[in-house]
Amino acid sequence: MSYYIRLCFVVGIVACLAAPAMALTPDEVLVVANGTSPDSVALAQSYAQARQIPASQIAVLNVESNYTISRLDYESQIHRPLAQFLVSRNLASKIRCVVLMWGMPLRVESPIKPGSELNSVYKAEATKCHYRLATDYKLLSSVCRKFPPPRTDGLLPVTDLFESPAPAPQEPLPAWAALAGDVDKLLADKLQEFLALSESAHREVAARQLMALSLDLHGLAGLIKFISDARLTDAPDPNELRKQLDEALARQKDLRAKTPDAQSVADLTSSLMETGGLIAAGDYAQQQSAASAVSNAGVASVDSELSLLWQGNYPIENFVANPLYWRGQAKLPPNMPPMLMTCRIDGPTRGDAARIIKDSIEVEATGLQGTFYVDAGGPERAKNYDETFRKLVAFLRGKTSLKVVFDEAPTVFPAGSCPQAALYCGWYSLQKYVAAFDWVKGSVGWHVASFEAVHLHDPSSDEWCVKMIQNGVAATVGAVEEPFLGSFPMPEEFFPLLLTGKYTLAECYWRTLPLTSWRLTLIGDPLYNPFKNNPAVDVKDLPAGMAPPPVPMNLVAPGVNPLGTAPTQP
Repeated sequence: MSYYIRLCFVVGIVACLAAPAMALTPDEVLVVANGTSPDSVALAQSYAQARQIPASQIAVLNVESNYTISRLDYESQIHRPLAQFLVSRNLASKIRCVVLMWGMPLRVESPIKPGSELNSVYKAEATKCHYRLATDYKLLSSVCRKFPPPRTDGLLPVTDLFESPAPAPQEPLPAWAALAGDVDKLLADKLQEFLALSESAHREVAARQLMALSLDLHGLAGLIKFISDARLTDAPDPNELRKQLDEALARQKDLRAKTPDAQSVADLTSSLMETGGLIAAGDYAQQQSAASAVSNAGVASVDSELSLLWQGNYPIENFVANPLYWRGQAKLPPNMPPMLMTCRIDGPTRGDAARIIKDSIEVEATGLQGTFYVDAGGPERAKNYDETFRKLVAFLRGKTSLKVVFDEAPTVFPAGSCPQAALYCGWYSLQKYVAAFDWVKGSVGWHVASFEAVHLHDPSSDEWCVKMIQNGVAATVGAVEEPFLGSFPMPEEFFPLLLTGKYTLAECYWRTLPLTSWRLTLIGDPLYNPFKNNPAVDVKDLPAGMAPPPVPMNLVAPGVNPLGTAPTQP
């Protein structure tokens, strides 16, 4: 694995640095503006004054005013000058959050050549899943046509419920996406054939075959769905299966937070097999194999990279597990260099960025009021992700008095259907905003989809980040490159934390973000706390450990110079 040398590891770090302190304050925020843009500097000064951030905590860097920046220019024009600024002003032990102002670049390009060594691991997993999927397609074709006696008392191995030997798929195999689509269509057709069977002995054989294939293809979630759709009574208890699924999904979150290596990739693939089946595991392996094999490996948002300002060597081919993520802290080394929370006040125009500042401060004083819209019903082959929306809605309805509108239709909310929208999370309309919402001032939310911040500075773009900001949203999240589902903050974690009114926008985001050195960006005032004066959730109702501990931390020991050697190319 290649490494990109940034800064030497900080020495003299105090213990317990990974956990964020509670209650981010203005004197812990650094504002970064682009000196080549007078508007960027003016906006930074205006924001600092409005939030009572000391003028000495405005860093003006001279950077080309482009959406993208090369990796070398990022290091020489942003990363190192910012570290030097903090050290020279004695701010290294004080600053917890960095906010980039409109005019700063958004995306760091990759210097990595195609062919990460992890690619062979992903490719092997993808090939294994592909072959098994083709085999399952062959097995599925015989269901309700042949009724061999089973050679197992359970549902596994799948082939023991079919004639022996198992059919070998014809090679070359069809393309993965096309084959997965064909399998899902055939599975739906076989359900209808099963429901039409009248002979009990045949029904018993076909039911077990279809349960086994549903489990193999779509995991525990698929098995639960099939038992319901087929109206089976002689089947595993769905309640017990749901319990197993919830436990497996909880374990899976920890696996997603790990920095990828051969073992963690194998473990996550196995976990995806359990929860979402062969298709979910194969999708993951196919996507990761493609990402690590092309030149976009190592692409990241500028602000995500800056969160690792004080780190030493770390891999840039792929993401890094976020040390601030609340689920992963128990595994952190005690001498972990500190992390910075980062975000940006940005948008298609300077005016949009200025409006975000104004609205955030005004609404924070009065409290955010309106409806919470949650939109599930995403792509058929990623249905497991809908569960996070269901859990969010269950929490909101059980623990708050908020007005919640929940939609599980396969389409997004239609145009004009969401008045008084204060909070929102949903998916999946790729780079095509649907004007469903009448956003109230100070609204917060995001649309889970790829590339929604790729053209953030283009007022004519139809991407969700652009249109949401233009139409009044004060805070949102978007991606500068394909981020994959597991990189987004879990809605069921982010929003309950925000609704407590105890923590700022930046704290809620970084506390629930699984990955860093990656492709997401938080757009909004980091100090914005829309429920500060009208909390909707009691902290005691959050899962144990989610709320940041009320113990402040030092970032870098006073008097320590954390700067190391100059960066070099991999």
